[in-house]
Amino acid sequence: MKSIKFDKIFLIITILLIIAANCSQVIGSDFESININQLYAAQNNEIISHAEYEQVTELMITWPTMFLLKIREEPYFIDIVRAAEKAVEVRINVNNNLYKNRVISKLNGENIPLDNITISITPTNSIWIRDYGPFFIEKNGEISIIDFNYFGHRARLIDDIYPTLYGIKNDIEFDFKTNFALCIQGGNYMSDGQGLAMVANYSMEIGNPSMTLEEMSDVLKEYLGLDEVLILTSQTDDGTGHIDMFSKLISKDTLLVGQWQDTTEVNYQILEDNAQLLIDRGYNIIRIPMLRDPDEEKNTIWTYTNSLIINGTNKKIVLVPQYGAVEDSTAIEIYEQVMPDYEIIGIYSNLVIDYFGAIHCTTMTRPLI
Repeated sequence: MKSIKFDKIFLIITILLIIAANCSQVIGSDFESININQLYAAQNNEIISHAEYEQVTELMITWPTMFLLKIREEPYFIDIVRAAEKAVEVRINVNNNLYKNRVISKLNGENIPLDNITISITPTNSIWIRDYGPFFIEKNGEISIIDFNYFGHRARLIDDIYPTLYGIKNDIEFDFKTNFALCIQGGNYMSDGQGLAMVANYSMEIGNPSMTLEEMSDVLKEYLGLDEVLILTSQTDDGTGHIDMFSKLISKDTLLVGQWQDTTEVNYQILEDNAQLLIDRGYNIIRIPMLRDPDEEKNTIWTYTNSLIINGTNKKIVLVPQYGAVEDSTAIEIYEQVMPDYEIIGIYSNLVIDYFGAIHCTTMTRPLI
């Protein structure tokens, strides 16, 4: 534990040095006057972990660079920004001024207005902001951030500190000590906003080998204000084992759950069992297709549950992955049927799904609190 704490302290110092070197113009405004009261959120208060389908005020993404996957992923992010900026404020994270200017040029070239867009110079290692982004909670009526450990990724230490940096830059109270308490990624967490959350087992067990699932659940209950944590079974080969790769909570009592048409598929019975568990708990379950990339060398799982709900201040939309498959239209129709108050927008996601994630994995929303 001492060595881990030393690593984290060293990381904070390193991050601040990186920021100072790459974007010194923001140091004065964002980091000079850190309020020490931000550093530790008090426990045992009234805490609410809001659901993703509740109203949100901001969408966050991290722009790709030559290091954050590849520049070829830019059209995918442009499509997300084009759709989202009409519904909610959009924050685009970039590593330096070079990429800030590039993003501005790209968006201008696509005639996307910048009025609802903030481009933030914030160092990151990867585009997977859902996994390393802030766990937002409401504590005593105020927004607060829980900063869990991002899967112990030694190669992505800057990602791991992102929630704390976001809290500092936006004057939001945050709890960094939770970074020592539990490894969990945002893509493996779904809250119903009513005191219950769902996770899938695999990445929890891999990330926390010295803890039982019950102990992990207790940590989530303590810091996220939960009464219950429901554990589903991960798929075997979707690249992450995350819950967002096969399910989507669209209301307090309704979920989309993926369904394989091929009964010989290795994950077929896993999803059938998950669906039955949820039905037994009283949930309304809507099935949505699961499929694989027809390129046998890739064999990547294509999922439609890795979508993004934006219950925005200006508009309600859902961004749904599209892969150029015949099932694309079926997925859109299902969302239109179960979420009639939302505009359903397809986003071509083949550029990122090869890396085992899609729209939900590359976005994070901030709840209205």
